[in-house]
Amino acid sequence: MIGRLLGRRRFMRDHRFVQSRLSPYIDGELPPNERVRVEDHVGVCPQCRRVLATLKRTIEGLRGLDTPRRPGLDDRIVDHLRHL
Repeated sequence: MIGRLLGRRRFMRDHRFVQSRLSPYIDGELPPNERVRVEDHVGVCPQCRRVLATLKRTIEGLRGLDTPRRPGLDDRIVDHLRHL
């Protein structure tokens, strides 16, 4: 009983740890020990696995957008919003 409770507490602690580090994980910015901890938890937690997959798809989709920047566009948008 106590072992299960301690295991659950560790799982939730790892869950919070992983949730706060998914973005740096994707960006390759975590030290090796934290990267392993994220990978271990994602391997057993379907919720974190789904969030990680969604973040990866979102980033890939954003990188796939090929919208050239037009000079002055930002200023025109701000000006338009001011006059609404």
